[in-house]
Amino acid sequence: MTAGLRAVERFETADGRTIYGMPVEAFPRFIANVYVIRDGDRTILVDCGSPMEASNRSLSAGLAGIEELFGERITLADVDLILVTHGHIDHFGGLPFVRAQTEAPVGIHVLDRRILSHYEERVIVAAKQLTVFLERAGLSEDARRGLMQMYVGQKGLYRSTPVDFALEEGTAPADGVEVIHVPGHCPGQVCLRLGDVLLAADHVLSRITPHQAPESITLNMGLGHYFDSLAKVKKLDGVRLALGGHEDPIEDLPKRVGQIRAAHERRLERVLELCAEPKSVAEVSKGLFGAIHGYNVLLAIEETGAHVEYLYQTGDLVAGNVEELRDQEQPVIEYIKA
Repeated sequence: MTAGLRAVERFETADGRTIYGMPVEAFPRFIANVYVIRDGDRTILVDCGSPMEASNRSLSAGLAGIEELFGERITLADVDLILVTHGHIDHFGGLPFVRAQTEAPVGIHVLDRRILSHYEERVIVAAKQLTVFLERAGLSEDARRGLMQMYVGQKGLYRSTPVDFALEEGTAPADGVEVIHVPGHCPGQVCLRLGDVLLAADHVLSRITPHQAPESITLNMGLGHYFDSLAKVKKLDGVRLALGGHEDPIEDLPKRVGQIRAAHERRLERVLELCAEPKSVAEVSKGLFGAIHGYNVLLAIEETGAHVEYLYQTGDLVAGNVEELRDQEQPVIEYIKA
């Protein structure tokens, strides 16, 4: 295995299928989980890491680790089917590397399909929407420029890759693999259920609360969608183990869902406290996260935007500078507790 990565793990479903979990270094010091499902003679790859060379190397090392630790030889040429859980580059970016070694069909939910198949167009459109959000959030022009440079910085490493079929709610792309659509973290985010094991992707993680961004940037994201999706997976009966797109296995899925929901409720309460006086999203973000730097600034302001947007949708926040909204073409919106 690549230095610094934990070893490949093997999991068994109640009906005898094998799932191998392979950590890959998607970005420096940022680890994603890739899974291989073995069902008789069938080999299914779930996610494929990022487009970074280190990610591709650790994916290859993970496959070698399966043979070294468990005595089963699997190569990318053996893959019969590729399932992508959602359209974030740390999960789909390795597709060109994978597809160079297998002609296995690729599936992703329809709401994320164009991110893979028309990637260059998607980056341009998403960047425009993000720019508008950052301006209305109250960031200075210099701050916006710096964040946008970071946003587009490594996105040129991926190139559009065809998608062969759509993962649809309640369908089975392979025998015994059920698709559960859980929008919020990403529009086309899906979990994959294999009997008593749930591949939870980035919907539920063992330690952190998955990143949220407002629906004003991308439809079918936002905290409201995420809460609905959390409730959906919490109701699943018979899930013994959940395996996330990052971090460690989850042995009590309903408990972990409850913890994530409670963390967001606390953050919502804090936003309301901060908005006792009118504040922009940028000002609220500083109150929530304090002094942060680099790409974390963008993540924090998106997370803040998702929570402010949710409270505005529920009527708990209102715009406190209505006259400016009426008279200015692109005003900074200031929110205040209703």
